Amino acid sequence: MQAIVTGGRGGIGRAIVDRLVSTGYDVVAADVAPASDDDLSAEAVAHVVTDLTDEAAVSDMVRSASAGGLHVLVNCAGISPKRNGAAPQVPDIDLDEWDRVFSVNVRSCFLTIREAWPFLAEHDNASIVNVVSAVAKLAASGPPGTSYGLTHPAGAHYCASKAALGNLTLSVARALADRGIRCNGVAPGFINSGMRNATSPAVEQAVVRQLPLGRPGTSAEVANVVDFLVSPAASYLTGEIIDVDGGWSPD
Repeated sequence: MQAIVTGGRGGIGRAIVDRLVSTGYDVVAADVAPASDDDLSAEAVAHVVTDLTDEAAVSDMVRSASAGGLHVLVNCAGISPKRNGAAPQVPDIDLDEWDRVFSVNVRSCFLTIREAWPFLAEHDNASIVNVVSAVAKLAASGPPGTSYGLTHPAGAHYCASKAALGNLTLSVARALADRGIRCNGVAPGFINSGMRNATSPAVEQAVVRQLPLGRPGTSAEVANVVDFLVSPAASYLTGEIIDVDGGWSPD
């Protein structure tokens, strides 16, 4: 079985690649950054340097990765710019940064889905999983020192882009259902890897105090849910977004 994981070099992305390999997938890990010695060296993983915001580059990557068929697409690429380890406030976000966040977090997912669906449609139980975020529902926190809203380190551009990705996930689920392709999302909360490493200790402590389970999640815990969503065990699930956030934003 063949899978594509975008953002495969990040903390969550790398865990997803590892999990899919362990369950029998050959994985193309597509990322703007090249592989390093710390990345998976398994023969089942091919690291491909790709600008995921570039239409032609995404088309070439998907076609090459799908030459022998494609069963799973996981969109995990994402960026969340910080200011001194905290969320940038709306007045401090320039248009270039706003556009860059939406380009990486939303445009890249649209491009990979558009290019991948004809290949996915050739197989039973084909699946797309988009990595959204718990903050898609929370919106950005207020300025430092305010007490309204849950504290977290994501800016308005990141929150808005992930809300857009959540909506895209639902639209794709409906658009591709009659082709036999399921599309779901996973919404991580405060995870002990990747973007968390750019968060200041003070903000991190404030976030953890809000978590009913009392700790950050792990990339492996997110990858476990992705593995479930692409498996036959989830064959009647589409258009769903599952929170993996330790109870931070309960439904």
